[in-house]
Amino acid sequence: MKVKNYGKDEEQRENKRFCQRLSTGHFNLKPRNRTIFDSQSLSEKLDFFKQTFKKNRMPPPQATLRADSLRTKDRLLTSTERLFASRGFAGVTMREVAQSAQTNIASAHYHFGSKEGMVLEMLKRRIEPINTQRFKYLEESLKLAGERALSVREIFRALILPIAHEIAKSPNSRETLAQLVARSFTEPVRFIEKMQRRFFGELAETFINELQRTYPHAPRKELYWNFHLVISSMLGTLAQHRRLHDFSRGHCDESDVEDMCNRLIDFVSTGFDAGIRSPRT
Repeated sequence: MKVKNYGKDEEQRENKRFCQRLSTGHFNLKPRNRTIFDSQSLSEKLDFFKQTFKKNRMPPPQATLRADSLRTKDRLLTSTERLFASRGFAGVTMREVAQSAQTNIASAHYHFGSKEGMVLEMLKRRIEPINTQRFKYLEESLKLAGERALSVREIFRALILPIAHEIAKSPNSRETLAQLVARSFTEPVRFIEKMQRRFFGELAETFINELQRTYPHAPRKELYWNFHLVISSMLGTLAQHRRLHDFSRGHCDESDVEDMCNRLIDFVSTGFDAGIRSPRT
């Protein structure tokens, strides 16, 4: 079998034929681009085509489908968050979430499998970024402390500050997060236990271990008891902060997230320390 010798002359002839096809409208050039194209040399025409094709080429179909799927999933999670925050787990249906997200129930089943899977994925989207920041702040404090054990205030600052940053983003973020936190007091025990194991198990152990370093002689039981009271204070503050203005008859500004955060850190730090140091019979 003969193999064609594709040398420089043949390459030039092929480029010329290619440009002829381009100039006769085979590639559907716009009038303005055609005027530019007709006045160029062969090498300039080839460069012009490369740049034009690079700008206008369509994304691969698979990439387009993947992007559409991610957008649909995001709409489903946003709808789930809104409905769960206002109605709770029992009040959410996959059909209603799909309708709110302008898609079909088959899409909701494809992405999440079940209502519980959908709600847990929504909570993961909300909680995991906050927990990541908590671990980051704790790690930064440990680096600054060196061999020294962290103070109880440093530990609870790492726990509380990230969620304060989240609610400070916007009034809508503050309102939605407060509703989600309030759900932790009203949802079925089984669902709450699953949520706590998935999103807070590792976090709780990490913070308990640091508290043990700060209070090396404290019984583990006392650490857990007082840490439980800290978490309850934090959740209660977040869930009820919308009532602060009316409750205080206007003396307290519920929108001052920084002040609330600092007060909460001071309160739980002092309370935890007092609880650990108080003798138990």
